[in-house]
Amino acid sequence: MLRFILRRLIYGIITLWVLITLTFILMHNLPGDPFANSQKLGPEAKAVLMKTYGLDQPIYVQYGSYLKKIATFDFGVSFNYPTRSVNEVLKQTFPTSAELGMYAIIVAVIIGLILGIVAALNHNKGWDYVAMLTAIIGVSAPAFVIGPLLSYFIGVKLGWLPPALWKGPEYKILPTITLAFGTLATMARMMRTSMLDVVNQDYVKTAKSKGLSRFAVVVKHTIRNAMLPIITILGVAVVNITTGAFVVEQIFAVPGMGKFFVQSISTNDYTMIMGMTIFYAALLIIAIMVTDVLYGVVDPRIRLAKGGK
Repeated sequence: MLRFILRRLIYGIITLWVLITLTFILMHNLPGDPFANSQKLGPEAKAVLMKTYGLDQPIYVQYGSYLKKIATFDFGVSFNYPTRSVNEVLKQTFPTSAELGMYAIIVAVIIGLILGIVAALNHNKGWDYVAMLTAIIGVSAPAFVIGPLLSYFIGVKLGWLPPALWKGPEYKILPTITLAFGTLATMARMMRTSMLDVVNQDYVKTAKSKGLSRFAVVVKHTIRNAMLPIITILGVAVVNITTGAFVVEQIFAVPGMGKFFVQSISTNDYTMIMGMTIFYAALLIIAIMVTDVLYGVVDPRIRLAKGGK
C-alpha cells in the first residue's frame, strides 16, 4: 500500500511541474504585457516596472526564479494590486470558494446517488424517466445557463431566495444548486448504470434466494457494490465543481477566487493567473490522489494490478 501511495505522489508532483511549466510558457506568450493597458505610464516608468518585476530578464531566468518562489510557496505580488501578494488574495478568498465547493459536492453526491438509486429500483417506470430527464438537463445545460435562470425566476420573479450575494444561509442555496447540478446529473446516471449491472450479479441472486428482504438485498448487496465505480469519479467531480466555481461566483457575486481570476486574465496579471492556477491544480491533484488511494483501499485488486503493496 505504501508503494502505491508513493507512486501516486510522484505522479502528482510530475503533473504539477508540467502544469506549472505550461502555464508559465502560455502566460509569457500572450499578446501584450501586464502594463500594456496602463495609459498613464510612460516608457521610462514602464521600463522601471518591468525591471522591478523581473520581466526584462530572459524567459529562462524568469522561469528559474519562479520555480524557486513556488518551492517556498510564494506566488509573488499581483500586478493589478501592487500592495497585495497573491498569497494574501488566496488567503482571503479561498475559504469562500472552498465553502461553496463543499456545499456543492455534498449536494451533488447525496441527491445524485438518491436519484440514481430511485431510477434503478424503478427501471423503465415513471421515477426512472423523471430522474434521467433531470440528469440529461444537468449534463446538457452549463452553469452559465442554469445560474442566470435560477437567479431570475426564483430570485427576482418569485422572490423565494436572494438572487445574488453571499451573506446568510439563504444566499448560498442558488449558487450551490447551480454549481452542483452538472455533477449531480453525472452521479445519478453513473449510479443508475452501476446498480443495474449489480442487480444481475450472482451474489445478488443468491441473497434473494436465501429469503432476504428486498431492503436488505438493496442496502447490503446492491448499493454497497454499486458504489465502487462512484468512487472513481469523485476526483472528476471535484474537478468539475472546482472549475465551474469561477463562473458561478461571477453570476451570483460570490466573493471568492473567481473575481480575481477573471480580472487577472483580462489584464495579463501573470502572477495572479499562475498563482491561482497552480493553487487549484495542486488541490485537484490531491483530490484525485486521495480518490485513487480510497479506491485502492476499497478494492485491493486495483493497487495489486498496478504493482502496489
